[in-house]
Amino acid sequence: IEIFHLLALGILGGTILLVNARLLGLRFTEEPVAELAKDVQPWMYFSLALVLVSGFFLFSSESLKMYDNPAFRIKMAALVLAILFSLTLHRKVTTLDASQLNAAWPKWAAVLSLVLWRTIGLAGRAIGYVPQLH
Repeated sequence: IEIFHLLALGILGGTILLVNARLLGLRFTEEPVAELAKDVQPWMYFSLALVLVSGFFLFSSESLKMYDNPAFRIKMAALVLAILFSLTLHRKVTTLDASQLNAAWPKWAAVLSLVLWRTIGLAGRAIGYVPQLH
């Protein structure tokens, strides 16, 4: 289960990095953001679904240990925020045309997206090192 979780995380992380690198103007500047986002969307949704399902199974195997872990709670809060942000505001930003991408707010959306997803990764890694609350 953990292998599927990590593989899906890698795919999800790659799709997120691709779109956000384009929003920041760091890579793929010749391709419109909307087209790039549309191209990676099936990969993102599939990997997100696999992450959520495999994550549920990982959680259920050690639910009592996880529930009292502050790093796990941070990870879950960041995950909810990242998914909501990705499916609402971030998605809206990726549908903008090139003239609107010169504004600062798409770049801020990319930075916020990267911060949220990185928080999930760091908190997930910290679960094994942070002691339980009780």
